[in-house]
Amino acid sequence: MTALVIENLNKVYTDAYSGEEVTAIGDVSFTVERGEFVSVLGPSGCGKTTVLNTVAGFVEPTGGVVEVDGSPVSAPGPDRGVVFQSHALFPWKTVLGNAVFGLRMKGVPRAERERRGREYLELVGLGGFERKYPHELSGGMQQRLGVARVLANEPAVMLMDEPFASIDAQTRRRLQEDLTRIFEERRPTVFFVTHDIDEAVFLSDRVVVLSGRPSTVQEIVTVDLPRPRTWREAVDLPEFRDKVARINDLLSGGAGTGGGARVDSDSPVDVV
Repeated sequence: MTALVIENLNKVYTDAYSGEEVTAIGDVSFTVERGEFVSVLGPSGCGKTTVLNTVAGFVEPTGGVVEVDGSPVSAPGPDRGVVFQSHALFPWKTVLGNAVFGLRMKGVPRAERERRGREYLELVGLGGFERKYPHELSGGMQQRLGVARVLANEPAVMLMDEPFASIDAQTRRRLQEDLTRIFEERRPTVFFVTHDIDEAVFLSDRVVVLSGRPSTVQEIVTVDLPRPRTWREAVDLPEFRDKVARINDLLSGGAGTGGGARVDSDSPVDVV
C-alpha cells in the first residue's frame, strides 16, 4: 500500500527583503510505499528539506498534492514523525521522558507508554540510560534517542532530515548500520533526506534524485542490494558501486542546469 504520495509539488518563496520570487521546487512527484525506505538527494539548494518540511506540514506548498495514507497534509500531525539534524530533545526531560513524549500527548496510559518507551530505547541501544538526561549523552546517543522517540509513536511515515550529518564519520557509520537493522526488524516507512550518495544507496530501497533549482525528479534509482546490510559487505558489491556511480553522474549532469547554487546562511529563503 502507498503510504506517501507527492504529486506535482511546487513551492515558490518570496524574498522578504527584495520581494523577488524564488521557485524552490519546480515540479516533484513520487510515492513511498508502506514499509519502504526512500531517500531524496540532489544538488545544494535544490529543495530537499523543503520537500520534507512540506510532508511534515511545516511548509505550505504553492501547488500540488501531498497525501499520507490517503489523507491530504495540511498541518503537522502524529501520523508523521520527524528526526531532525539537530537533536531537538527536551533538556529537562529524562531519556525515557523524551522517548515517550509523543505517546503522552496522545493520551497513552503511563504504564503502556513507559513499556513502549523502554522497548524502543532498547531497540536503538539506549537500554539502561532511561534516567539520564540529554546533556549526559554523546551526540550519537542523542540522535538514537531522537529515532526512538519517533518510532515509539509509530507514525505512518518517519521523516529523517540529514540526521547523521553533524556526527563524526565513525559514529555515523555505526548509526547507519543500526538504522538498517531497525528497519529490518520493524519495517517503518522512511523518507530520508541526505546529501551523501553512499549513505543514500546503503540505506535505501529507492533513491529519488532531484535536479537543481527549480527542482524536478531526474530519476528514481532502485537499490536492490541484499538485506541485512553492513558497510564492510556493501562497499565490495559491484551493484553498490554501480548505483553510486549512476547517481553521481546524474548529480554532476544536473548541477549545472540552474542548480547547485548555495543559499546564503543569512538568507530568509530556506531551500536547502
